[in-house]
Amino acid sequence: MKILTPRSYAWLVYAILWGMVWAYPALTALIEGARAGTAFSWDSVLRAWAGILPFFLLFLLHRLPVRCLFMRHRMRVYVLSVLGMLCLFGLCRYFSGVKAPRVSPVQEHRLPPHRLPHDGKPVPDRDGAGRKGDTADGGPVFSASRPSRPAGHGPAPGGMLNPLLLDLVIATLMLGFDLAISLFSRYQEEQEKARRLEAAHLRHELEHLKAQVNPHFFMNMLNNIHGMVEMDPAKAQVMIMELSKLMRYVLYEGAQQRTLLYKETDFIASYVELMRKRYSSRKVRISLELPEDNRERVILPPLLFISIIENAFKHGISYQSPSFVEIRLYMEKETLRLDCVNSIHRRPGKESGTGGVGLANLRQRLQLLYGNGFRLDITEKDEIYHVNLTIPCEYETDTMHSR
Repeated sequence: MKILTPRSYAWLVYAILWGMVWAYPALTALIEGARAGTAFSWDSVLRAWAGILPFFLLFLLHRLPVRCLFMRHRMRVYVLSVLGMLCLFGLCRYFSGVKAPRVSPVQEHRLPPHRLPHDGKPVPDRDGAGRKGDTADGGPVFSASRPSRPAGHGPAPGGMLNPLLLDLVIATLMLGFDLAISLFSRYQEEQEKARRLEAAHLRHELEHLKAQVNPHFFMNMLNNIHGMVEMDPAKAQVMIMELSKLMRYVLYEGAQQRTLLYKETDFIASYVELMRKRYSSRKVRISLELPEDNRERVILPPLLFISIIENAFKHGISYQSPSFVEIRLYMEKETLRLDCVNSIHRRPGKESGTGGVGLANLRQRLQLLYGNGFRLDITEKDEIYHVNLTIPCEYETDTMHSR
């Protein structure tokens, strides 16, 4: 389903509001006709629509300075244009309200006389009293009622606002509401743009960290094979062939955002098997435990655990003294956990324990991928180095993560 943009939402709000305004006169006439038992009359509806039309045209005209002036920070020109539109609107409303000319008191006395009705009784004027006079034929004369003032002229009865002033107030509030919706729509667009820029920045940063993992991994592997060339050339050739398989995974699967768990575990198993061929001494104990269930459904970022495992072999193996590396990857309560324990051997002139670029990049990458949703604990005690990494389980059917 396509998500509407902030601008589309704004136009949807406009359509709903104006639809309600245009539909109100027709619904009112329909309800009143149903109550009175009369037929539906379009006369009142058309008169109401004629009164709404100037406001609607003012709204459409206001869209142009909002987009071309206000959104481009030309405030003074925008304010002047709005004031000009309101003045033009007021003039149009003023002259459209003049349906009959104003009648002066002198003209009022010159109006044609009105005779008595057939019953002979005087007809009261607007003030409730009839005034008698003589005509040329001797009949009584009654003065005509003063015509009502047209809309937009003179003070309104009862101390109410002048209709023209009320129209200007309504028009000003309408333009202010229109400007508020435009500002909110612009704010939403800016927020969406900022989110896209942040996502692109995080993606580029992740790609940069992944690009650092590949050369670091190959450098360590070549150093391992280099040590076997003179001692056992045949085994070194086998290790080079197995390294080519690992390189294929790093080049193809490492470029993906997510990979299946079984592919990652096969890669880890191949790497550990390669290390077993290098460290074949009886003094070195290597154990590996990988999950067997749900490996075809769980997905995770590729090459996420290799930095920890590399660091364990780099700092935990020694030919002179007993050494061990224990790797356990398992699932527990919708989380994926890696426990990597290795021995520590002090080397003169070098700091033991923590790794260098690999673990530092791993922590940054986890922070970008999961925020506070991961846990990375590193402890060193009694010549034993222990790394525990916990990340949330993601499944292939989860549409929030694209591969």
